[in-house]
Amino acid sequence: MQTHRQNLKQDWHPVAFASGCGFCVLLLLSWFIEPTRSLWLALDERFFSAVNLSLASSKGWQVFWAIANNRAVDIVSALTFVALYGHCFRRHYRQQIDLSIARGLLLTGMVVASKQIAEALAVLVGRTSPTLVYPGAVRLSELVPGFPTKDAGYVVFPGDHATILLVCAGFLTFYLPRRYSVVAWIAAVAFSIPRLVGGGHWLTDDLVGSVAVASFILTYVFATPLHRIVTDRLETTVKRIRARFPTS
Repeated sequence: MQTHRQNLKQDWHPVAFASGCGFCVLLLLSWFIEPTRSLWLALDERFFSAVNLSLASSKGWQVFWAIANNRAVDIVSALTFVALYGHCFRRHYRQQIDLSIARGLLLTGMVVASKQIAEALAVLVGRTSPTLVYPGAVRLSELVPGFPTKDAGYVVFPGDHATILLVCAGFLTFYLPRRYSVVAWIAAVAFSIPRLVGGGHWLTDDLVGSVAVASFILTYVFATPLHRIVTDRLETTVKRIRARFPTS
């Protein structure tokens, strides 16, 4: 019991917690209030104009981004993070299967929580995608007809897809060796880009909204003992369930 209490005390990082929360608040405020709001909106318009204009360059370029914005690619992005976690488990944590499952369940909870927060904030802001704001915008769904692609949305701030990717990358950074976290962050950025190029999101939907929400979740979980409390309880539950169904 004493050791458990010491671990919980060591997991409490007040400076990191205050810094993380302060960063989230300031980042969101910079998007909502002047003079920084005008700067963010100007960046949005310039970025969208540049990437949207590029979609008219060639058919191959259009097909590439149409495929990248297909819902099936979202599954690929999810499988990428599962594969990273699974690979690390096989190499480093094969003797800690209960703990690994518990951490996987923790990540699931973090993803659900981040999605709920992102959706609530999106409804509050009520921002539509740039392809709906500018009638003359190049639309992948029109350039590559017959191929399901997401290039528009009516509630886009923050980007829910990017938020989840950032949460997953942050989770892997906390638990896995550095080489896995590097791959995770590269994957998070790479899988976020198609929505921006396709016009489904503004740049600041991800750069401000997604980063703020993901930082909030990661701060509350990993700068406090919450991650240890949750994983300890989940690990105990997993052990009990596995004991009822022995493998041999």
